[in-house]
Amino acid sequence: MSNQPISLLTPKEHAVLVLLCKGKLYKEIADDLKVNINTVKKHCKSIYKKLQVRNRTEAAIKFNSAKAA
Repeated sequence: MSNQPISLLTPKEHAVLVLLCKGKLYKEIADDLKVNINTVKKHCKSIYKKLQVRNRTEAAIKFNSAKAA
């Protein structure tokens, strides 16, 4: 699997995705990154669109398989 979609992510989106993969909640991610929870939600929508997935589980699977490739 190509990790090309992963390379489309901005640095902030990548940071959000890493924290999502660790199982963190939106609120926890917002606290960790010192941003508003709505900002995290916007990043997640953008991540899902770029990775062509529908939820955090699919995004984590795609991210982890791209890292393993």
